Amino acid sequence: MSSYFWDDPITILYLIIAFLVLDNLWAIYLLLRDIHVAYNVHTVPTVISPYLPQDLYDKMRVYKIHKGWFTIVNTLLTVVIMGVLELYFGFYAWLYGVAGQCAMAKWMEHEACVSVIFVLLLSVYFWLKTVPAMIYEKLCITSLQPKAKQSWLARVCHFAVDLILGTAVTIVVVLALVYMFLAMGAYAPLGLYGQTVILTFTIVLLIPFLIDPFVGKRVPLENSSLRTQLEQLTRTVGFPMRQVYIIRVHDPNTGSNAFFYGCCCLKRIVIFDTLLLNRGKQDLAQVSPEEMGKGLTDAQVTAVVAHELGHWRNGHFYKAILAFQVHLILTILLFAALFTHGPIYQAVGFAPGLQPIVVGCFIIFGFVMTPYMTLANFCMLSITRCFEYQADRFAYRLGYSRDLGQALLKLYADNLAFPVSDSCYSSWNHTHPTMLDRLDHLDELRR
Repeated sequence: MSSYFWDDPITILYLIIAFLVLDNLWAIYLLLRDIHVAYNVHTVPTVISPYLPQDLYDKMRVYKIHKGWFTIVNTLLTVVIMGVLELYFGFYAWLYGVAGQCAMAKWMEHEACVSVIFVLLLSVYFWLKTVPAMIYEKLCITSLQPKAKQSWLARVCHFAVDLILGTAVTIVVVLALVYMFLAMGAYAPLGLYGQTVILTFTIVLLIPFLIDPFVGKRVPLENSSLRTQLEQLTRTVGFPMRQVYIIRVHDPNTGSNAFFYGCCCLKRIVIFDTLLLNRGKQDLAQVSPEEMGKGLTDAQVTAVVAHELGHWRNGHFYKAILAFQVHLILTILLFAALFTHGPIYQAVGFAPGLQPIVVGCFIIFGFVMTPYMTLANFCMLSITRCFEYQADRFAYRLGYSRDLGQALLKLYADNLAFPVSDSCYSSWNHTHPTMLDRLDHLDELRR
């Protein structure tokens, strides 16, 4: 029976469809729970009411409900229904055949060229699928964050640059993937793991040097009182103050944030200027009306930095890298067991013996491994939320629990983040505990 189950393309097709449907129905169920909470909480929670007016809360609540129902309908139509039809009628095998027919010359019949054409056609198809949703979201769901309007010329140029860069990166990635699998044969999953490890550590090494040009510009801390408090804090825990950076972000709509990143000589704490009161500007004439009063007091900023130092002291960066490596190894092992199994390709419409590399990667990572990916994502999110609680405890031990609690309240109000969420939805979707959960945790520590 087990042999028949594993080797029958029809059974495998129905299993893949079941994975797709059940995974998305579970996501929809969680979102319904979250929407239900938003429907039932009509007034601002007492703890955040000094920072969040009722009228703004009402707008945030309507936005959350509208966006939630839009996501549900869009998921059912474009992901579940269209996804089932694509799998059942062999859309991906048909599209790969179309890509093969686009080969105008003999050299273009090589699998690498056909794979590039297939991925580009698939990208266009996916983009067309999202167009109705993008139009509806743009016209019917009013954003709570006011954004500066760009001219049509700027939008066209931005779209063209994104298109050219995206196409170039796609071609390079597909060619590298196909040639690696052709060259390494059965050892290709090992090569895929090696490439991922190299890419991961390259990003780890490069990101500290890319924060300034891409996110914003490093600026000196003008507030001498805040500098004194931060110097005292970093000296207490043994963290070099020279590794604490203030970044004046390019986009003023960027949320207020601070984060710890890196290891050894590359470790640093980055503070966005949007986190500082009035963006850290001493001359209030330079502060726009929208920015006036936003941000945290000196004590609250110091408390947030104490939280980030908790990530450093607890070694969360190393632990996150280790957890990712465990997840990556399990993913590659499961992929290696599935990639060469012919009935999987037949299940999605390919003839026996035809197993295109790029389609195999897409089908297995995108559909067949869905149950594992969903559970792995839940575990990774649980780990990151645990890290947040540990960092909060570190700030509490340094005496910053009350200031950290006030900072959380102010940040949620400034960033227009809806303060109430369903606990089950949060556990499957959020990297951080909810604001109310973190405040309850800090209150328990003080008791």
